[in-house]
Amino acid sequence: MNCKDYREQFLLMLTDDLDQEQRNEIERHLEGCADCRAEFDAARKVWELMGEIPQPEPSTAMHAGFDALLSNYKEELISRRNPATEWINMLREYWSLKARPRMAFSLLLVICGLTLGYLLHRPGETTSSYNRQIESLSSQISEMKQVMMLSLLQDPSASQRIQAVSYTDDIKNVDTKVIDALFTTLNEDPNVNVRLATLEALAKLSGNPRVREGLVRSINTQESPIMQSAIADIMVLLQEKSSVQSLQKLLAKKDLNKMVKIKIEKSIQKLI
Repeated sequence: MNCKDYREQFLLMLTDDLDQEQRNEIERHLEGCADCRAEFDAARKVWELMGEIPQPEPSTAMHAGFDALLSNYKEELISRRNPATEWINMLREYWSLKARPRMAFSLLLVICGLTLGYLLHRPGETTSSYNRQIESLSSQISEMKQVMMLSLLQDPSASQRIQAVSYTDDIKNVDTKVIDALFTTLNEDPNVNVRLATLEALAKLSGNPRVREGLVRSINTQESPIMQSAIADIMVLLQEKSSVQSLQKLLAKKDLNKMVKIKIEKSIQKLI
């Protein structure tokens, strides 16, 4: 690996998300590379400073936004119902919003498995009919994950909200509702670890122009030094040159952390 590859793993090293072999490889590289060692030391200082920064209380606007999102999503689901799938939707909605989401999802998987088994062993059905039924069940599961994600993002537990963000990897078609919910979390969630997980999830969706534009707009909403540093790294990783102006605006802030300032300056140089 070259220096760029190692630097992209610094955040993972600081959050203990690397195995011992990977850590040893990076440590060996740092011993022989003064530039990477200086950048890693700067990133580590920023990370350590996070412990001294108080976390803001969640805003009422955040709760109102999520409530409106969920309400609109449920109304759309109801409008698309038909007699053949209504009982599945009712069961899914009840358990996902009023009971434990994991239990709801497990129950849906059992129901889907039994239904699929019945369909596959029913005589007189063609292969194309099987495929249509399987596609329908797959769509039901994907919709269930979306509802679970939107519900869990309102959970008081930060670990549950991180779990909700991770569901984006399993959603078949990430629509605008999911993207909007992720950006609300990125910009307003009170927990920096939740915001970091959300930033990583959005970076995976960067093929969507709406996501790239939203990430650029989010640059100047971040007050946390670790988030400011992380989003600058994402802009460099994506080579998002349209972010230079936003990064320069962030750089102009009088209260900007010195280590973050160095990081932003280097990021702008890499993007120009």
